[in-house]
Amino acid sequence: MMSRQSILLCGAAAIALAHAGPAFAQETASDSASTAMPAPRGEGSVRGRVLNTVTNEYVRNAEVRIEGSNAVVYSDAGGTFRLNSVPAGPVRIVVRYSGLQEQALSAEVTPGRTTELDVRLAPASLGVTEGDDAAAIVVSGIRDGQAAAIMERRAATNAKTVVAADNYGLLTMGDVGEFMKQMPGISLDYTEVDATAVRIGGLDPKYSTFTTDGARMATATSNNNNGRQNSFEQMSITGIESIELNNTLTARMDADAPGGTINLRSKYAFQRKSRALHLQVGAIGTSDSGFFNSIYLPDDKKHATIKPSVTFGYGDVFLDGRLGVAISASYNANYVQQDRIQTDWSYLADGRVIPYQVMWRPGPKETSRTAANVSLDFKASDELTLSLRGSYSFYEVEYYNQYTYLIFGTTTRSYATPDSTSTHIVVNPSGTNTRLHTQYSHRYAGTPAMLLAPKIEYKGDTFEAVLRGSYSTSEFNFRDNSKGFFQRTDSYLTRIGFTLDRASEDSNAWTLNQTAGRPWGDPNSFNRDDDIGNNIRTAESDARNEMYGINLDLTKEVEFGSVPFTFYAGGGARVNDWKTDEGSYDQFQYVGSTGDLTQRAPEAVIPATQNYDFEIIGFDAGNLNAQNWRADSNYGMYDIYKAHPEYFVPDTVGNLKRDLDNDKRVKEDIYSGYVEVQAQAGRAKFDLGLRYENTRTGARVAKIRPEDEVTAAGYSLNTVAGLLYQYNDGASQTRRGRYDDWFLSGGVKYDFTDNLVGQVAFSQSILRPDYGNLGGVVSVNDDTQVVTVPNPLLKPEHSTKYFASLQCFLEPSGILGVSYYRLDLKDMQVTGVEVDPAAVGFDPDEYAGYVFRSAQNVPGTSTNTGVILEYDQQLTFLPGALKGLGLRGSVTFVDPDGERVNLPKQSANWGLRYSYAGFDLQLTGNWQSKYRVSALSNTPTTANNGVLYHTDRALWNFSLGYKINKGVELLVAGRNIFNSPDIIYSNVRSRVRQYTVYGSMWNASIKASF
Repeated sequence: MMSRQSILLCGAAAIALAHAGPAFAQETASDSASTAMPAPRGEGSVRGRVLNTVTNEYVRNAEVRIEGSNAVVYSDAGGTFRLNSVPAGPVRIVVRYSGLQEQALSAEVTPGRTTELDVRLAPASLGVTEGDDAAAIVVSGIRDGQAAAIMERRAATNAKTVVAADNYGLLTMGDVGEFMKQMPGISLDYTEVDATAVRIGGLDPKYSTFTTDGARMATATSNNNNGRQNSFEQMSITGIESIELNNTLTARMDADAPGGTINLRSKYAFQRKSRALHLQVGAIGTSDSGFFNSIYLPDDKKHATIKPSVTFGYGDVFLDGRLGVAISASYNANYVQQDRIQTDWSYLADGRVIPYQVMWRPGPKETSRTAANVSLDFKASDELTLSLRGSYSFYEVEYYNQYTYLIFGTTTRSYATPDSTSTHIVVNPSGTNTRLHTQYSHRYAGTPAMLLAPKIEYKGDTFEAVLRGSYSTSEFNFRDNSKGFFQRTDSYLTRIGFTLDRASEDSNAWTLNQTAGRPWGDPNSFNRDDDIGNNIRTAESDARNEMYGINLDLTKEVEFGSVPFTFYAGGGARVNDWKTDEGSYDQFQYVGSTGDLTQRAPEAVIPATQNYDFEIIGFDAGNLNAQNWRADSNYGMYDIYKAHPEYFVPDTVGNLKRDLDNDKRVKEDIYSGYVEVQAQAGRAKFDLGLRYENTRTGARVAKIRPEDEVTAAGYSLNTVAGLLYQYNDGASQTRRGRYDDWFLSGGVKYDFTDNLVGQVAFSQSILRPDYGNLGGVVSVNDDTQVVTVPNPLLKPEHSTKYFASLQCFLEPSGILGVSYYRLDLKDMQVTGVEVDPAAVGFDPDEYAGYVFRSAQNVPGTSTNTGVILEYDQQLTFLPGALKGLGLRGSVTFVDPDGERVNLPKQSANWGLRYSYAGFDLQLTGNWQSKYRVSALSNTPTTANNGVLYHTDRALWNFSLGYKINKGVELLVAGRNIFNSPDIIYSNVRSRVRQYTVYGSMWNASIKASF
């Protein structure tokens, strides 16, 4: 019933506004000076565009007001503004934009007509004296993007942070993660060297959503097999003008982002007054690259370590300014070494703490990203605009992770001698318990992502209607065999003795000495003494997410007395289709030409690389590189498979079971409607909105028979026929769920002075259930009589976020601010909870007498609070050339109501920028405090590594540009320029568990603008 009521409510609002629209949207005949229009006697209108004379671009969010009035209108994305109900006669129009000189222009308003007014804003005066080099300190040329971000933030009614894409200089790889690590109020998750996801206010990445120009981005990525988080792998900074962090939501936004939503705003085609063309060409290398060296990688081929970087941008207007086109494209690639050592610790029952295995991993990785962004805008008339936004990103990565373990124990038992310590370890031979074991992981992954967003916009004097559509798709495709290699090969050398020595517990420089067994420096010593089992793996898989959306947004401006109101209403529908088969790998035993299942024959030795050497080059690894350890050839292994598949014995039943278990799909239909009102009274702005969303889910669930039913039918579970009978020949069913939610949002913004602004805001939101909790496989354990099932009836988590801030906007374009937020989460989703079968959509008679476990919403509220301090200013009050100096920094403190995993409680970023005589230099950095890595169930005495923590870490970055002339610029950028290591430790700081070095990355390029 609630659904029908909500639809009627939103429909009635939309119809009322639609009928009101024509009265305010009549076409007018215009001449060069003014345009006739119906208006009350004694009143007219003023319409114009605001141009930045330095960049020759029209500016968005310029503040426009009548002198003596507090009522403000803001210019739109094309720089256009309109003031309605202006008293007839002479008026003064005041236009303000950060970093540019405020202008007051005179206009003569004629009753019933529209007066045209063109505004040209010049650079702010910086008190230039005769001795100053004025060309070196023109603010708008340095801070144009920052000024635009400041104005966007001032105009917003919700709690929003905006940063221009050009604010931090050249980025080494042009990815969004590089950029966002500089923003206040967030921390980042990393996968190896790359930033992959964002945490707003300390929340898991799945609590935030990404949009491009307001259109949702699909979410199939490598770090998102069952969840909903967006990853930076699927997006690029190419063609992006600014990034908006919405800390609170408005009723016009999708309400499934408790942490907040991040919008990538594309460059607007109508921003430019004339043609712009730029081409940037360069090269990317790392501190491990050498000087244009080619090196052998594990495919035994030489690869370049210096990779290309190309960016192209074009923008122009045609048809007398009615058609605007903006196109951007880029290609960036890099090579990274990614060396790692890992020491795993046993916390034994007798109180001893000692390593039980040490792993070394050279991890060369090649990455590339191809990206494009297109903006098309066509003004069919003064009121009607047709637009299309499109973006594409194809991220490719191939990594050769050569995990090689020296094993001498387990989490509960050590095979080292009793007198061994963490710095001196003696190991005598003990069968397979003491071994050197390769566990390679060689993968290629491609992540194509695309978004198309057409829009039809009608904009009258006081009425607007926008019809928006969107299509977004994201894929993650793992490949190995189709690229000519196996994903994993395992070799081991057993029955060995050895010693390991190092100077201290946190040292990575082990001295190794083999004392017994076949020589570990001989590649043919491996897989000769013991059966290794399934030691070959292929793991090709696909994940895909598609989203379709359509929205109608209506806006009506009215005045009650002297108070202007803006009413918003609209509705939309979105279809979300997610599917994956990740996890369905196939494995084999390699037995060679003899077919001997003991795998001890010389013919069953996995081939080793011929040109590539197993080496750690990123840090001092002691005498490891002198051991001449083998590197498995994943390519050579696949060549043998193609020629002789009979040498490989498949894990037939296991392979089939993984295929059946990992065929997952979830579909969602989401219908929404909203109403919202904004008002301005004096220096105060108000916003209040109500949103409704109806969600309908359909989850694929694989239904399986209990083991006793399978055996009663005469089948064995260890056969293909028995497995197919248990899984009903792979048949599945769609289980459906549905839920409705209402969301309130709003806030107040008050200008204490022209530059001091206070704001309070709040919004309600949900987190929809993880895909993996909605659909998948029914797992039956007949020994414990437990049935673990997905829960297609699972409800979302609900949240309310409160945000308060005080912002002092500094001239010419800067800010000093403090913010506080509180986020309350309830109905948290927890897995493994005992449930009533009917409550999760199952018939209790299907598994009579069994206990059902599933994901459930649990009672209680979880709370996060936080404080954000930020500062950003160009120091134009300094004398002479020092006017080109700018400083910025922010600190974020997060205070959760309990310990969290992967949550840095403090983070900070900082930057120094100096521009003078054609030079533009930036030195920036970001820091995250120590945080817990282990699950909350771990304690300091947990046998396997106790509790793991990630150390605090600071990353420094560098950017330098030099303008040779107006059209040519030389650029250099560096990331992690001091090569800060990535360190995880066990319980105490000296007990290092994982130490990884990625090298610093550099981009040198030349940019030409026409």
